[in-house]
Amino acid sequence: MSDKGRVESPDTGGRLRRLRSLLEGHRIDAVLVTDIKNIRYLAGFTGSSAYLVVTVDTGYFITDSRYAGQAALEVKGFRIRQCRKALDLIKEIVASLKVKRLGFESNNLNYAAYLKVRKALKGVRLKPTPGLLTGLRAGKDRFEAQRIRDSARLLDSGYEKAEEFLRPGVAEKTAALEIETFLKRAGADAMAFDTIVASGLRSALPHGKASDKKIRKGELVVLDMGVCLNGYNSDETRTFGVGRPSLKLREIYDVVRGAQELAIEKVRPGVAAKEVDSAARARIEKKGYGGFFGHGTGHGVGLDVHEAPTIGPASRETLEEGMVITVEPGIYVPGLGGARIEDMALVVRGGCEILTRTPKDFLCL
Repeated sequence: MSDKGRVESPDTGGRLRRLRSLLEGHRIDAVLVTDIKNIRYLAGFTGSSAYLVVTVDTGYFITDSRYAGQAALEVKGFRIRQCRKALDLIKEIVASLKVKRLGFESNNLNYAAYLKVRKALKGVRLKPTPGLLTGLRAGKDRFEAQRIRDSARLLDSGYEKAEEFLRPGVAEKTAALEIETFLKRAGADAMAFDTIVASGLRSALPHGKASDKKIRKGELVVLDMGVCLNGYNSDETRTFGVGRPSLKLREIYDVVRGAQELAIEKVRPGVAAKEVDSAARARIEKKGYGGFFGHGTGHGVGLDVHEAPTIGPASRETLEEGMVITVEPGIYVPGLGGARIEDMALVVRGGCEILTRTPKDFLCL
């Protein structure tokens, strides 16, 4: 998207309307939103402590004195209320709205907190609504797509810089630190997750966080990292060769790349998410490595680095325009090594836009 088409502010009003249209179908009068990422999504608030109460025609934003000024600047579409004890104010608001059935985020509210809410809201039926906001957030609007695009571009610059640090004799942790320092100086708010630098036999560990091991010639190095920029995450993996890896390791890389290409070809609106996984998995199985690919092929990315939809054998979602997913098949052979290649794809009309652009030709450092 060009700068001319850039959307400078989130459409929180549109998001609220979509949420309200779902309340009746869930047979609730209101929903209590406690997940801070969902609060940012609906209200535009970038702080770390708040609650929302949303009905079909009104909404309350609840926070404490630390965030009152920030809320006044950021929050749109809600009546802002400040309090010392949030639960007391939630009780007051729910009673004033005559709410009888209140939805709550059961995937976010822990059991101890749930018991406190239940005790405070006697006479109100609490109904779990774990997928209410999850489904809404799966499809990104133009504002979100551009923010994720920006995050992916910054991440690509980190991969370009990484080639300087993934050298024989360099410890994985040292390489990770150098890359992360570059990305933070370049503008990243934070890393999206602990950077994975897994070399040699450790490349067969799908989540091999950077260790004290030193990179050696003849190895594969899996680099998996992401950044958070302006609240939105990116996620990308590349596998590099150091020196001249064996023909077997090169074969593993080639199989993974072919599997990823087939999976990406499947990404378009209307396709079942599990079909994307099946395309990659079938290729890997055909080449004799089916027993060494144990995870799903991808996941959604946005305000959280892992969110809906899931891309795996048991996925039930159907891809829709606006979804941002990863496509990341891998092969991990214990005692030998492994490879993974991951890109982010924005589902668009007729196909997808690849947001991560680091080259995937096999590169020996």
